[in-house]
Amino acid sequence: MFPSPAKKLGKNEKLPPKHPGVIKNLVEQALKGRTIETRPEKLFQQIFAKLAVEPSVKLGLLGDTKKLDISGDGTCIETGGSSLGTKTCDCIKKGIYNCKCNRRFSDPDARRGWDSYHEKWYYGHCLYFLSVYNPKLKKDLPIYFRMVQAQRYDGVTAIFTLSEVKKMYPLFNFDKFIADAAHDNYPTYKLLNKWNIKAVISLNPKGKGKNKYEPPIGYTKDGAPICKCNQPMIYDWYDKDRSRIKYRCPLVKGKISNCPHKEVYSPNAYGRVIYVKPSDDLRLFTPIPRNTDLWKQIMKKRTSSERVNKRLLEDYNMEEAHCRGKKRWSWWTLIHSINIHLDAQLSISKTNILDILESAANKVS
Repeated sequence: MFPSPAKKLGKNEKLPPKHPGVIKNLVEQALKGRTIETRPEKLFQQIFAKLAVEPSVKLGLLGDTKKLDISGDGTCIETGGSSLGTKTCDCIKKGIYNCKCNRRFSDPDARRGWDSYHEKWYYGHCLYFLSVYNPKLKKDLPIYFRMVQAQRYDGVTAIFTLSEVKKMYPLFNFDKFIADAAHDNYPTYKLLNKWNIKAVISLNPKGKGKNKYEPPIGYTKDGAPICKCNQPMIYDWYDKDRSRIKYRCPLVKGKISNCPHKEVYSPNAYGRVIYVKPSDDLRLFTPIPRNTDLWKQIMKKRTSSERVNKRLLEDYNMEEAHCRGKKRWSWWTLIHSINIHLDAQLSISKTNILDILESAANKVS
């Protein structure tokens, strides 16, 4: 049986990886070119690429495939099967109602997972998408999907998907990978850096540390923190033991004559101090500087995957099928994902759906 855990997580809080260090190990395998070729949905992925993605590429719906921005995100799929299973024994006839005998499950691949959006435990699967946003048509187009266990952490699934999508589309060049804080870990940044893919990933609040005072409002092109008075802080020294650079308040260092935020931002005589890691910190010092206008503009594309998830769950009401089994869920994901591409292809075609139906009717008659 798979009862709901008693403990609930917070709003937008994800289940952590079950095995610490798993992402690092997966990245090492990915850098060696190893992927799981025996995944059951591989055939569906190939059919989807041939029937939906390739025609959209020819029509220019994905834009420049030599410079693609892809966003990744997972969504919860509640299965139609029961988490309690069905008894196969005759213990009830014997008056035993709480037996530990084996049970039959109509969806044996389903597991318990945490739905961070609805703040509840659910029983089913997790569906992960990689998608591309077309700004002219305002269309969100999936290029890859993968069905995984409900408790699978998105940061773990991302390593599989990035490795597999590179092999599926060898002629594509992925320029940026856009994702939420579930993907914020050093191994992922290392992998993206090795593959020359720019990381646009939100920082995980748990990894930001605890600040007594407000953090800097940004960084200069040289990596120096900018204080609240919009002035670059002054280099003080390099802490070799901790591999970090120390910066101090420009007012205390005599670079500016006054600061309206002195009493709030750096009330002591020594002044405000900020420590930053060297520029080889791939997580903090990304190719596109964090919190710049360009970074924020690109980050808006992250909702592309969320909107694809919304189309499947709300527009196509996929969960209403109440089907069971990973194969069936993957099948319906394939059908709906193809339809998303067909909708986009028809939107730029001079032929509408009524013309297609009329032509088909004439051929039959």
